[in-house]
Amino acid sequence: MNFQKNKILIISIMFLSVLKLDAQENIRSLFFNLPLESSRDSIYSSIEKLGFIKNSDRKVYQGGKTIKTFSGYLDNKSSDSIQIQLSTGSRSIENEKYYQNLLIIWSYHHFSSNKTAKKFYNDRKRKMRKITTHKPYHSKNYYDDIKTGFSDSFVDSDNQFELSIEFKKEGKQFIVIQDYTRNEGQKKLKKQFKKKKELIYRKIDNKELYQYFNVEKAPTTKRCESKEEKTIECIKNSILRKISRNIDFDDFGLTSGKHRIQSSFIVDKNGEIINIKTRHDNEKLCKEIKESINETEIITPAIKNGEKVNFIISFPLVITID
Repeated sequence: MNFQKNKILIISIMFLSVLKLDAQENIRSLFFNLPLESSRDSIYSSIEKLGFIKNSDRKVYQGGKTIKTFSGYLDNKSSDSIQIQLSTGSRSIENEKYYQNLLIIWSYHHFSSNKTAKKFYNDRKRKMRKITTHKPYHSKNYYDDIKTGFSDSFVDSDNQFELSIEFKKEGKQFIVIQDYTRNEGQKKLKKQFKKKKELIYRKIDNKELYQYFNVEKAPTTKRCESKEEKTIECIKNSILRKISRNIDFDDFGLTSGKHRIQSSFIVDKNGEIINIKTRHDNEKLCKEIKESINETEIITPAIKNGEKVNFIISFPLVITID
């Protein structure tokens, strides 16, 4: 009896493996037979071998390493142009312990005929529906600047990849965009494992506030104590270090270029950080910065004439998005 059960189990596993391989082959056929289950380097090489010509350079860094990306078009003689893009991204979900680095492939198919474009869209949509198990998510007319626009998204049963297809009109062209998104491993969100400290706001008379030029010793963090640097620069560097370690600035949808976030807070005479303020258009980013500042551990408060005093710190944080 046990032998029969084991036999059935082995056959079931083999059957599921065949189904998985079949699904991978079907997905490949949607994206020029690229080895989507392989490494980013393998996909990159395959794109070049297919004859796609690179038309832009975009450097992306993750964990100090350069991540390969590609953007280019297929050099063919047909009237409908084809583009492909290998990109990267991240997905973070509220209340979860991890966020995923993503590998993303977009293929753009440009058509001069509305009828041909819609036929292509429906054909690819049917294929995607067969590959995935979840009910598709359908959106209509989500573009403000065009009259026609809709999309469908599909997710596999293990949430390991996502397929989507989009139709839109730009000028006299009709564009169908296919999207394949895959997780590239997981990374812990450090702050999720700690109970967040409550932000404290307390009224303090300006006459009781001191700055670096009128105290004998600035407040110190653990890092400043170990380096014996009881200076304003050391505490500022400690704060900036914590912010840069805790926050992934790519998660906030910031536009390319420099962003200046003005921040200030008070270290009171008890060594507690209070009255944290940040100023930027992105409220979610401001909230994250406040929480990072609030996590900083103050070892000693500011000292004036041998006594502990309230100390105000103000500094700009400048970040550059490529």
